[in-house]
Amino acid sequence: MADMILIQPYTGTWDEMSVRHPEGLLAVAAVPVNKGYDVRLIDQRVTSSFEAELDEAVGPETKLIGLTAITGQQIKYALKVTKLVKERYPNVPVCWGGVHATLVPEQTASHPLVDFCVVGDGDLVFCELYERLRDGKSLEGLRGVVYKEQDGAVRSNVGEVELKTVTDDGSYMVLRKNGSADVIRDLDSLPELPYHLLPMDKYNVFFTEDGRKSATMNTSRGCPFRCKFCSDPVLNEGKWRGFSAERVLEKVDHLYREHGIRMIYFQDDYFPGSKRRFIEVLEGLKKYNGDIGWCTLGIRADTLSKLNDEQWDLLYESGCHSLEIGIESGNERIIKYVNKAETLDEMRLSNQKLAKYDIKVKYTMIVGFPEETEEEIMDTVRFAAELERDNPNSYCLVFPFMPIVGTPFFFDAVRMGFKNPETLEEWESMDFDMWTKKYRGWAGSDLTRKIEAINFTSYFHNKNVGYKFGGSALLRTCFRLYHPVAKWRFRTQNFNFFFEDHLKDGLLYAKYLIRRLFDRKMLGFDYFQKSLNASEV
Repeated sequence: MADMILIQPYTGTWDEMSVRHPEGLLAVAAVPVNKGYDVRLIDQRVTSSFEAELDEAVGPETKLIGLTAITGQQIKYALKVTKLVKERYPNVPVCWGGVHATLVPEQTASHPLVDFCVVGDGDLVFCELYERLRDGKSLEGLRGVVYKEQDGAVRSNVGEVELKTVTDDGSYMVLRKNGSADVIRDLDSLPELPYHLLPMDKYNVFFTEDGRKSATMNTSRGCPFRCKFCSDPVLNEGKWRGFSAERVLEKVDHLYREHGIRMIYFQDDYFPGSKRRFIEVLEGLKKYNGDIGWCTLGIRADTLSKLNDEQWDLLYESGCHSLEIGIESGNERIIKYVNKAETLDEMRLSNQKLAKYDIKVKYTMIVGFPEETEEEIMDTVRFAAELERDNPNSYCLVFPFMPIVGTPFFFDAVRMGFKNPETLEEWESMDFDMWTKKYRGWAGSDLTRKIEAINFTSYFHNKNVGYKFGGSALLRTCFRLYHPVAKWRFRTQNFNFFFEDHLKDGLLYAKYLIRRLFDRKMLGFDYFQKSLNASEV
């Protein structure tokens, strides 16, 4: 029987493509495991016996169950799991943490199924919360915790202050939580992640052509830049913190030797936050002589454009397999408008240098910002075509803008008519590919449909995207069939008469049916049937 249990709920659509290690929950588990507590981590995405594992773990000693959730689809699954926990173990309190709980803690904690929220870094706070509950102590003064009193009133140890982010067009208010969990500056002071809590062989983090085992790794937290669409300044106070190069390489070596990992996916917000550390990590990875590869989602074009020739060679020789770079827009006004703090010329330069190496490059772009015109949106499509033409190893994915609570653009969205979701259930629909179907945007129906067409076709227009679908037979088949049409649309920039919308809806419905089978398997048929009829979840 466990002292505490951590649950990773199903995430949503992306789990059909890959399942990453629950790094956030591993970090939360590390401190209590290091103290000798019995911690269980149950990942709903990789188990076929979720209920049985939960029943086996819960006992008289269990004082706390924690879940994580990001805004969007995952909230739906987190609520289903929380409801199941409350029905079976009504005396065990439930704590939510993660991105969504940090952004809207009071609203989250006010839900009848949720007892506590942890705001900010949960590494130390979650363990202290458990110890106070175990010892019957008051939660008053425990920084970073929002909780319910016995009468149901929500009590917050987190206050709100205003943090001004100055941009070229004035000051924007960003909500920051004063009294959130202390930001951990010295990440090296944290214990090693307890990978033994996971069935490591069940994760398919990153599909590679040669079938190498892969794992995720966070080597840092936060980002020093203040893009107006991004939640990172709210979550991490606009600051970057990193593990030392020595600690990063020790972790890489552990995964390499103990778990047979041969591909590392660095999922930092900004991997090269310290250039000196970045170079030291690359030098350490180079010593594996290509036996271990890596990729990252957190790197900027301007950072790459400033590397010298020797550093470019080191990047490649260290085993770099692919890079994911946020371009955001192909229009110079929009680049400044979103406070990206780099230029299109820097993006072109880094793309030209990357073209000299056998490195896959994924560029991500966003269209539909508040006040963005249709012509500026098409500038982004044209810039995507330019980057792909100049670098045959690259591909571009274009996403619809979605307002994230606490960011400057969220306030702009509200000013332009966006209705702020008022319950956890309403936040379920706040996914980038579905939120405009439920909430009124500002682009108008015709432009919104065009944005949806650009987004959908971007997944299929470039053959380099295909390897991302390697883990799903359904997606591979869809890619093979639709690729010629999507390629034509991007080449001609013709997104009118989007008849494929029916294909997209059909694919989503097929995935819905798959999810129904999944839920029956994960939560049990009887429970799932009841949950379908429950109005509150």
